[in-house]
Amino acid sequence: GNLEQIFGQAEQNKIQENFDRLIDLHMVAYTSTKESRQATLDAKISMNEKRVELQDVMYERKHILEEIVQCRDFRSVYQDVELIPLDEFMANAGPEYHQNSDNPHQLMINRLKYELVIRAALKEQKEALEIERAKLIKENRKIQKKVDRFDKLLDDFVLSAAPVEEALATESKTIVEDMEIENHIHTPNGDTTINTTEVMDTTL
Repeated sequence: GNLEQIFGQAEQNKIQENFDRLIDLHMVAYTSTKESRQATLDAKISMNEKRVELQDVMYERKHILEEIVQCRDFRSVYQDVELIPLDEFMANAGPEYHQNSDNPHQLMINRLKYELVIRAALKEQKEALEIERAKLIKENRKIQKKVDRFDKLLDDFVLSAAPVEEALATESKTIVEDMEIENHIHTPNGDTTINTTEVMDTTL
């Protein structure tokens, strides 16, 4: 009622129009602000995702660089293997080991394969020689046992023959002494006496 008393109809319509416009502007501003906030949030989320992706890329890059350094510093087992000299390999290895020999990496692989074959053959030869050596040792032990047995038999024979030899020696000495006594009794002075050595020889 107060507006109708103060303002006329035309002015009231103008005020209402401006008020409605103000409300529209407020709604537009609110909507724009809301959209801006959402856009900012989306941009922030996207930026965080990009940051995470970048961190992943940087981590992967660091990991790859570390792998490269490790590969460069890596000392393979074959580097410590004493291979057959290159000139000997080139002279003795078969044609299957000379394929792509102009490539250093392939050449090393070929040399390693050839080395493996040669060492396997040497191992077989060594095992065969060890088997033969074991056989010879076994045979020598058998022979040594026989020799030891014969030595023992011989020692036992010598020990068992000792009393017989002693008895024969005693008997021979007795015979010689008896003959000397008999010769001394029956032989005149000046005659030749019997040689005791000859008597001992004949008794033996």
